[in-house]
Formats: sequence, C-alpha cells, structure tokens
Amino acid sequence: MNKKFRNLFKDTLLFALGSFGSKIILFFLVPLYTNFLTTEEYGIADLVFTTAQLVIPIVSLVIFEAVIRFGLMTDKDPAEVLKAGLIVGTAGAVLTVAVTPLFDLYTPISPWKWYLCVYVILNFGSTILKSYLKVKDRNKAFAIISIVQTLVLALFNILLLAVFHVGVRGYLIANIVAAAVSLVLAALSGDVIRDFLQADLNRELLVEMVKYSAPLILNDLSWWVIHSSDKYMVEAMVSASALGIFTASTKIPALINVMISIFGQAWNISSIKEMDSTNDTDFYSKVFEGYAFITFGACVALTAIIKPFMDIYVGKSFQDAWMYVPLLLVSAVFSSISSYYGQMYAALKKTVNNMLTTLSAAVINIIVNYIFILSYGIWGAVIGTVVAYVFIAFARMLDVGRFIDIRIDLARFFANCAIILTQGILVSMHYHITAVSILSIALFVVVNRDMISSILRAVLRRSK
Repeated sequence: MNKKFRNLFKDTLLFALGSFGSKIILFFLVPLYTNFLTTEEYGIADLVFTTAQLVIPIVSLVIFEAVIRFGLMTDKDPAEVLKAGLIVGTAGAVLTVAVTPLFDLYTPISPWKWYLCVYVILNFGSTILKSYLKVKDRNKAFAIISIVQTLVLALFNILLLAVFHVGVRGYLIANIVAAAVSLVLAALSGDVIRDFLQADLNRELLVEMVKYSAPLILNDLSWWVIHSSDKYMVEAMVSASALGIFTASTKIPALINVMISIFGQAWNISSIKEMDSTNDTDFYSKVFEGYAFITFGACVALTAIIKPFMDIYVGKSFQDAWMYVPLLLVSAVFSSISSYYGQMYAALKKTVNNMLTTLSAAVINIIVNYIFILSYGIWGAVIGTVVAYVFIAFARMLDVGRFIDIRIDLARFFANCAIILTQGILVSMHYHITAVSILSIALFVVVNRDMISSILRAVLRRSK
C-alpha cells in the first residue's frame, strides 16, 4: 500500500473513530425518541433542526469549507486562514440573532426560535474550529471531540426525555449543550486560540476565501432542499404525525450516510493534496471502485434485514416507517456517489459546477415532491428523494469526467444499480422479502466477485 492510500486509510480510521462512534450512539437514541416523543413531537423537534440546516449556510457563508481548502494549501498561512474564517463566523453570529424574530412567521417552530438561534451559532462556530483541526492534522482531537459531543448529547437526552419527561424542549436543550461542549473543546485543542491571536488579518485572503465559499451557499441550500424540503411538504400536505414517521424512516439510511461522512472527510483532504501534487487519476479510480463496492453492498445487506429490525428498533406508533426505508437506502447510495464527486469539485476549485449540479437536483426534487406527495403522501417524498439523488450522481459523474479521467467498470456499476433498485422496490412492496433478498445478495456476489476475491487475497496476505 503506497503512502497516498495509507494516508487516506489512516484519516478514514480516525474520522471513523469519531463519526462512526458518534453516529452509532445517535442511532441507538432513536428508540428513546420514538418511545418518549409522540409522532407529532418528534416531527416538530426534527423540523427545528431541519430549519437550522437551512440557516447555517446563509449566515456562515459556508466559510468552514474555505478553511479546509485554503488551510491545506502550502502557500497559505493556516493561522491567517483561521482568523479570516472566524471573522466571517462572528459576523454570521450577529446576523443570526438579528433574523431570529422572523421565525415567528412559521408557526410550527415559532415557540422554539431562540433555541434554534443558539444552536445555529454554536454549530457553525464549532464546525469552523474543527475544520481547522483537520488543517493542523489534529484528526485524533477531532475524533475525540466528536465522541464526547455525542456522549453528552446521549446523557442529556436520557435525563431530559426519559427521566424528567421534558419533551421537545429537552430534545432541543440536549442538542444545544452538546454543540456548546464541542465548541469549547475545539477551541482548547490544536493551539486554536494562540494561532488566532497571533495571526495577522490578511484581507486579500479573506476576500479569496469568501469568493471560494460563496457559491457553496447556494450549493448547500440546494442540498438542504434535497434533504429536507420534503419534510416541510409532508408536514404541510399530509400531517405532523406523518412527518414523524417519515423522519423515523430516514434513520436507517443514515448509516450509509455515516460511511459517506467518514470517508468524505478523509477523501476531502486526500483529494485536495493529490490535486495539488501529482494528480494521479489511477488513485482516484481505485478509490472510487472500493467506495462504490462498500456502499452498494451495505445497501443490499441493510435492505435484507430492514423489516424485522424496524419492528424492534422504533416505538409501536412508528412501525409503518419500515416500508419507506429500502428506497431511501437506494437514495443514500446515489448520495454517496454524488458526495465522492463533490469532493473532486472542491479539489478542482469548481464550486460553481458543484452548485449548479446540486441546484438542478433541488429543482427536480421539489417538482417531483409536489406532484407525488399530493397523490401518494409519504411515498411521494420517498420518490422525490430517489429521483433527485440519481440525477445528481449521474450529472456529477459526467461533469467531473470532463476534467479528470476516473475509470469505471460501467457494466458492473449499472448491474449494481439494477440490483439495489429492484430489491428496494420489491421489499418495499412486501413481495417475498426473504427470497428477493437472498437472490439480491447472490447476484451482488456474482457481479462483484473480482472485487471480493481481491479483498480476500489482500486479507490473506496480511494475515500471513
């Protein structure tokens, strides 16, 4: 294994330590939420944080992405990058407080607007600082902070929901306290405070960073539309209770999104370093091959066990959520593919291309959601999500292919797409779930036998 793959593997393991450990804890909090919150309460609580994800890119200018991109450049002073990022972040905090009263216009979250305000400021503040930890190669500190943050979140959720029965308020307070702990720990790690105080304000760098991150505002807003607009539409066009069920159904696909985020953080660093040095297309191709294999395989395996698992995973009032999960898993696979190519845009500094592909998918998502939610309720939101992610994955594959020759075994790729889509549809229809899943796993093994064989050989060599 050469140095590039070792570095990618090492960073992936470190981010896995933080992200996977954190997400697993969050994963096991869902039974707590679905047993101590009603479907309506869970839907409203999730809606508050969904709204936060809408606000964060606007008020932060997505400056944390620029902190990573410019902080890793050899001709830039990382401390000056940090200072520029925090100046933008401070202005964003002031703007957040100023616009918070406007949330009175949206009745479902009006009572919780100041909780939303505090969470937004703490969230993007800690994201800027943790991005700087990556720049400083303090990935261990990043992982530890992520785990501590989630443990605090779990502890406060258990206390406020299960012991004191505070409901939605407790859910929100737990998330705010956890975000505050993350911010403080990140500030105390990696010489962040010292570097900020000693750095000069480089106005040219500040402008350059803002120019880089500004197109990502629309990109992040478009992602928000794809991820979250269906929640608002389900709440408005169906009911808050239906939103709670739909929210519960999104938690299993989040496992694939965990793998995306773990790998994506490491890949973001590796792709930038590689682009700025040798720009080895063989490296990109091999990484994509393994990445796609893992996400396709995870989808097939999770879909096979989803119904019995959901029967014990969520509260009784959320039992119907299982049937929406298989197709949401399919959408998560295509989300992972689009995420891989999204990191390539960052390395290429093609933020406008990144934004345009996401914006196009967002428009498609809203149109499909509106048409199908009216007729099919929650199913309409599921269909809209799948269509949007399939579109953005293929759009980015074609677009990035104009700049980098990433070689793909198209026959295997499309065969895997057909397997997960067919399995997802049939399992959702409750059509011979066991037989369909066994056949899907068998087909996946046959189609990917070369990849599986090479992995087994590598494991045997390691063991010897």
